[in-house]
Amino acid sequence: MTPFDLTPSLTTKGFFRFTGPPEHWLTAVKYMTWGLEEKHRKGWERIRSGDVFFIHSTHNSFFNNAKSGIIGIGVVGSNFSIKNNHLWLYEHQHHENRWPLLVPLSEIYLFSQLPDTSSWESPNIDNKSQSEKLISQLLKNYIPLSNVKGFPQMGSFSAVSKEVANQILFDKRPLYEYSDESSIEGDIEALRPTKLEKVNNISESFRYADTLKVFDSIKQRIVSETPGLYSKNNELLAKAEEAHCNILQQLLEIFKQKGYDVRSNPHVDLFAHDGSRAFLIEVKSTENRNFRTQARKGLAQLLEYDYFEVNRFVSEENLHLKDKYRILVPSQSPKDNNYIEFLNNLNIGVGIVNRDVIKPVGEDFGFSKL
Repeated sequence: MTPFDLTPSLTTKGFFRFTGPPEHWLTAVKYMTWGLEEKHRKGWERIRSGDVFFIHSTHNSFFNNAKSGIIGIGVVGSNFSIKNNHLWLYEHQHHENRWPLLVPLSEIYLFSQLPDTSSWESPNIDNKSQSEKLISQLLKNYIPLSNVKGFPQMGSFSAVSKEVANQILFDKRPLYEYSDESSIEGDIEALRPTKLEKVNNISESFRYADTLKVFDSIKQRIVSETPGLYSKNNELLAKAEEAHCNILQQLLEIFKQKGYDVRSNPHVDLFAHDGSRAFLIEVKSTENRNFRTQARKGLAQLLEYDYFEVNRFVSEENLHLKDKYRILVPSQSPKDNNYIEFLNNLNIGVGIVNRDVIKPVGEDFGFSKL
C-alpha cells in the first residue's frame, strides 16, 4: 500500500493563540498546562486534542525583562480539567483562581532552550532572580509580532487563521521540545467530556493526534541533545503512525462501504455502527516481540472507552444495539496464541485488516457479520 500522506491532517487541526506573561509560560512548561478564564468557556470547549497553539509572551509582567513576541508552538493534549486552586504567580499574589479552565499540553516547542524543568521551580516572589534569568533565556529567540502578518493581539485567547499559522509553522528557527509532565497539586475536577465525531476521511481522525513529530516541517527543526537516538526514535514513531493511519484508512473504507456510521475522538480510534450492530476498534502498531505489551494497553483502552465513550454516545443518540463488539487490530498478525485466547475469553476480538476484509485471529467476534 502507498504510504499514507500525513500532511493533509495538519491542515485539519484547529489553530489558537494563547497569550500571557513570560512567568506564566514558565509555569506552563513546568506543568504542561495552560489556563483560560471562565469567560472563555465556550472557546475552551471548542479546543480539541491535537490542536496547535502559538505561544505569545507579553511585556505586561511582574518581571522587568519581559518582551512581547511569539516564543514557540505547542500541541493540545486530551485530559481537559478544571482547577480550584492557584497555579500561576498572579493567582498566588492575588489569592484568585483566575484561570480555572485547564488546557492540557502534550508538547511544547520553544524557539529558545531552557534548562531541564526538574532543575528549577515555577516562578514566585521568592525566586525572582532565578525567574528573571529563565525569562531572558525563554525570550532569546522570540519572533516580534511585527514579523507575523495578521497575528491577533487583542485579549488572551483567540483562534488563528491558517495563513497566519503557516508563517510560524514553517519558520526556520530551531525547536526545543518539552514534554515533562509534573503533577499539578491541588483540587482538580472531572475531565471535560469528549464526543464521538463523524469521520469522513482518515485525515479528520488523525487531527486528534497530540504530536507534531510526524510532520517533516516540524521534526527537521527539533534540536536534540542525543541526535542519533532522537533520529532513530523519530523514525520509529513515524513508521508506527504510518502503519496506524494505513490500517484506519482501510477500516474506514470497509465500514463506509457497508453503510456504517463511523466515529472517532481524541481517545477512540474508530467506532462504527449501523443502528443495531456496533464495533469499537483499537489499532496498535505491533511486532511479535511487543504484541503482549501493546495488546495489554489496547485491552485497557477498549474496556475504558466502551464504558465511558460508547455508552454515553449510545445513550445520547438513543441507539438500541443488538450486538456490540470490541476489536483489537494489530498491524502484524500475532503468533502469541495464549494471549489471543486470553483476550477472546474477555470478549475481545483480534483481527487483521487484509484489503477489504477483517480477518479474525482466534475467535470471530462479529467479523463475518459485516
